[in-house]
This record gives sequence, C-alpha cells and structure tokens, in this order.
Amino acid sequence: MLMRILKSFNLDSKESILLIWMWPFNVPFNLGSCSSAFNIHGCRLTDDRNLFNQAHGVMFHHREISGDLSNMPKLPRPVFQKWIWWNMESPTNSVRIPLLKDQFNLTSSYRKDSDVPVPYGHISEATEEEKKYTIPKKDTLVCWIVSNYSPDFKRSQYFTELAKHINVEAYGRHFNKQINNEEYLNLMLRCKFYLSFENSIHRDYMTEKVFTPLALGTVPVVLGPPRANYEQFIPSKAFIHVDDFPSPKELADHLKFLDKNEDEYKQYFRWREHFVSKGVPFGPAHACRICDHIRKNKHYRVFKDLDSWYWD
Repeated sequence: MLMRILKSFNLDSKESILLIWMWPFNVPFNLGSCSSAFNIHGCRLTDDRNLFNQAHGVMFHHREISGDLSNMPKLPRPVFQKWIWWNMESPTNSVRIPLLKDQFNLTSSYRKDSDVPVPYGHISEATEEEKKYTIPKKDTLVCWIVSNYSPDFKRSQYFTELAKHINVEAYGRHFNKQINNEEYLNLMLRCKFYLSFENSIHRDYMTEKVFTPLALGTVPVVLGPPRANYEQFIPSKAFIHVDDFPSPKELADHLKFLDKNEDEYKQYFRWREHFVSKGVPFGPAHACRICDHIRKNKHYRVFKDLDSWYWD
C-alpha cells in the first residue's frame, strides 16, 4: 500500500523531472544533460506536457503568461509538484499579473533573494592559464551600444550630458549604426571603457552589459543600482560607477585622466590576476539549477505574494 502511494506521488523516482511549460520569449533551448553541462545529476528536462502529472516541477516564464492565465495548466496540480515563477527582466520591464498571487511555490530570477537565484554572470576563480592575462590593445576611449533607447531613460539623459564632455562611439538602431556579433566583439576589445548602462534601476539588476565587458577586457562604467550592490557581485576596482562623480563632466575628466595615465588604467585589471568574468547561458542554466534545487529541497514551500516581493 505504501509503495503504491509513493509511486502515485512520484517520490521514489531516481530522476527529478522538470517541465518547461512555456519557452522564454517563445525560443526553445537545448534540453541536454544537466550533468555534462553543469555537473548537476539526477535531473531530466522536458517540454512534454503529457508528463505534467509526473513532473516534480513546472517552470513558467513570466513574459509568456497570459493576463487571464488562459495558457496555464488546466489539470489540478499534483500535491508533490512545485510551480516555479521564472523571470530575468526587471520590474520596470515586467507586466504585473494580479491573478498570479498564490500560484507559485518557488521563484527564480537574477535577484539574490530568489529561491533559485541565477545572475546574468558571475566572477569565478581563474585557472593558471587564465591568470596569464594581457589587456587587449585599445584605440578607442569610450563606447556604447544600445538597442532600447528612450529619452526618458536615466541612461539616455546621462549619456546626453556625458557626450558634451567626451567623445563616445555610440552604436545601435537609435544611432543608425547596427553591428553584428563579430563587430560587437571587436568593438568591445578595442574600447578602454564601455557604458554599461542598465535600462532600469533595481536591486541586483546587473545584466550582460557588465559581465561581457569584464570578460572581454574593457572597463565597464556602470549606471544601475548603488555601488555597494555591484560590489556584492563584482570586485570594487573592476568597474567605475557614475555615482562616484558629482556630474557627467567629472566622470569625463576622470576617464580622460585614465587615458593619459596607463599605470592608473591598469589598476582596473588587477582583479584578473585571480578571477575571470563568465556569463550564464540563458535557459539551460536556469532549468538545471531549478531542477537541482527541487531535487535537494523536497519540503513544502509556498510563495504567497509575488506582487509585493518583486514590484514593491
């Protein structure tokens, strides 16, 4: 009798099943092995909705959830199953859905206080080979690439003022300078400073705009949450924060100073003697970490009010 009960709840399974109910931005990703990619074992990822009643967890990407919840599961949730709210957009770029209250057991986002936090990147200990680092040759002072430009954004207003005092090579649709991936890579390598300006300012919201320049050998000039928040993720001397200066003019003067003083500029790469910056692959990393969390934490958990946690 006991074994029948256990099987009905799928608790005796050697493998934890995570069902991706909706693809993020409607773009499928590889459901390969978590063990080979992330050294996470005992997890099976699937998008087969026929496995709903067997799945230990079901992932829902916020952007794709309908406001009336019409594209959420119609079958009752098995008692052992956890529903995971997944979102990598900031609150400013995420539509509130009031009906989502009491729907989820777990959260996964870039936020450190998520049940399963997955940042856009991370700083890791360097291998001996990675410690042999050389700063790429630079021929451009400041660069910026922006796809989502609005004059109302704080980053746009700051850029407008900064550009009055220093030349910024700006790219993207707004500047009629589209670039491909190879051009992006080459640009990042040859710029001394990159404007890592986030489109909205929220706690822990630090995107690939920061981690990619760090990985490619460019000093990010950040506009986002306070410096203290950045320093929870990134070495303090690896970046420049706009808040460190009274105005864009003072920031421009500092960048010009570093341009003329190579030894001072090189100080922003001392962290590379010990660490490297690495991005997190969107999709597979989240799914595997969520599955691993569910596998290791089988206790009951409910998340009562998404609204007050994420948006307020």
